[in-house]
Amino acid sequence: MLAGLASGYVGFEPSVRLESASVTYPGADRPAIADATLTVHPGESLALVGPTGAGKSTLADLVLGVVHPDSGSIAVSGLEPAQAVSGWPGAMAYVPQDVSVLNGTIRSNVALGIPEDSVVDELVWEALDRAHLADMLRGEREGLDTVVGEHGVRLSGGQRQRLGLARALYTRPRLIVLDEATSALDAETERAVSEALDELEGDVTLVIVAHRLATIRHCTQVAYIEHGSIKALGSFEEVREAQPNFDRQAQLLGL
Repeated sequence: MLAGLASGYVGFEPSVRLESASVTYPGADRPAIADATLTVHPGESLALVGPTGAGKSTLADLVLGVVHPDSGSIAVSGLEPAQAVSGWPGAMAYVPQDVSVLNGTIRSNVALGIPEDSVVDELVWEALDRAHLADMLRGEREGLDTVVGEHGVRLSGGQRQRLGLARALYTRPRLIVLDEATSALDAETERAVSEALDELEGDVTLVIVAHRLATIRHCTQVAYIEHGSIKALGSFEEVREAQPNFDRQAQLLGL
């Protein structure tokens, strides 16, 4: 079992703090993120919204420690993200838009990267329950030994996405970053994933990159990003009032 699971990652605080952080990629004529400042407290949820290419995924990558600011700073649990990742393995998790599925069992896909003799079935079932995928598998004769097929061909798109969420939840993380994790789902599956995320609020800190606004309506904070800058930061309704484009999208969706 990963160190920290039993103890709840003692000393790790699932907080995020950006202070005037900027990122410019080599060869780019403008920053991908410019002078971004925000704070996400433990148990809160932050939604990153805005047009394609606005800088949402770059900001998420800053949180994950994949990219580093050229100026300013970012801290997770008071440390540089890479230090937090190495100091508390499993305390942070990531759910991408496109989940990679191995030609193996449900167990091996949820506990991806964990040595087979260290996988705890109880934790696998717990993660599947929280991702709203366990009921389907309890009806299967093979249960956790169910083989998903090459690239997960025996699973629907929504099931693959929920498998990715279960994979992230296996380590009982305290901070989860989701990058467009519901963009390819049908409305019913998106609602199920959204419900799973709502159940996590208050238990973990969420950073969600989203195009579909229905999934982030109840987030603690919404950051509207355009041309690399945070143009508005506040509740869903506050950002609607501040950004006509965002309000128009919400109206079209009947929100």
